[in-house]
Amino acid sequence: MRGLSGDFSTMPLRDLVAYLGGRRATGTLRVIRAGVRKLILVRAGQVISASSNQPREFLGQFLINMGHLSEEQFSMAFATQRETQVPLGKIIVMTGLVSEPTVRATLSLKFRETLLDMFRWEEGEFSFDAGAVAEVEGVDARVDLTEVRREGDFRETAWQSIRAAFPSGNLYLTVDEGRLPEPPKPGTLDAKLVKRIREGLTIDELARVLHASDFLVYQRLYALYRLEAVKVSATPPPGRQRPTPSEEDEAQVVDVDVIGTESPTSEVIQAAQSFLENGNFRDGEALARRAHEMAPTPETEALLRSAEAALVGMLRREMVDRPQVPSLEMSAAQLKSLQLSTPERYLLSRIDGKRDLGAIISMSPLKELEALKYFQAFVDGGLVKLTPR
Repeated sequence: MRGLSGDFSTMPLRDLVAYLGGRRATGTLRVIRAGVRKLILVRAGQVISASSNQPREFLGQFLINMGHLSEEQFSMAFATQRETQVPLGKIIVMTGLVSEPTVRATLSLKFRETLLDMFRWEEGEFSFDAGAVAEVEGVDARVDLTEVRREGDFRETAWQSIRAAFPSGNLYLTVDEGRLPEPPKPGTLDAKLVKRIREGLTIDELARVLHASDFLVYQRLYALYRLEAVKVSATPPPGRQRPTPSEEDEAQVVDVDVIGTESPTSEVIQAAQSFLENGNFRDGEALARRAHEMAPTPETEALLRSAEAALVGMLRREMVDRPQVPSLEMSAAQLKSLQLSTPERYLLSRIDGKRDLGAIISMSPLKELEALKYFQAFVDGGLVKLTPR
């Protein structure tokens, strides 16, 4: 069959999934919406791989949310994955942390959620390139597209019931643990939900902070709602503790320390490209550098050079194009107490209240981008103040 491309306003994803599944298609499906990128490999109408630059759709996050893996165990497995480049699922099975059937079932869930999350999108672009797809390393898991379409139809009905109970994601909740079937086990989704509800988060904030798909969170809350263990409140509880800025931004900003948990190179490249296209040159450059370090290729080198050029341009505009004179915001004695690297100490020692930033950087033995990044960190950390000349 030929390739396809379009947008969801003319062809919803559920229709595209039904079309590809019915024709037992083989190829690569790419989807983009507002910085979110997804890559799905299909063989004979079955999903064999699904990648995303959303942390909540990484395999490790699913295993944690399902209670199969602790944060500490994940950190250890992720460190091994970064060193060996072996897929995370395979490492988890090889080390005995989780059984292969459980990893396979979790991968299948991940594939479904990656697709079903898009069934409710009204905007976005897609392209399907028909043709052979590469073999996927690691634990083998497959999901039939026709099953995904049927599950999508079921969820439409489920959402109607869920929305009747929770008409808005901005609602607050209360919890009555006495009505829970059993005390939530530490590390499980229920335990995390109870903890965050007590902190006063809204439903949508719960999904963001827990890195979980909307449906999984709402579905579990609805089950607790029917047990009367969870009730809706339109007003914030006393002493509400709002999520930190980093938590609030999780839905839009991909954590650069999490990316790469499953298909490292492809996902890191994908996320780096997404950041660069959306003007987030700092994280884009950091991810492009990571991708090149993980698996150097002409593609990753070109991406890194492009990212570096974009970041240099941005930092020049912010700090150098208009002459600004740096000054220290703390005493020499205070600086001595800080744990600074040799390059950091060198750059700080060049600050004399007379030379502008451009002059200091031009005389520095460091590369321009490296020096600019250091000074940006100095400013962000309150060590240095820039005053227009």
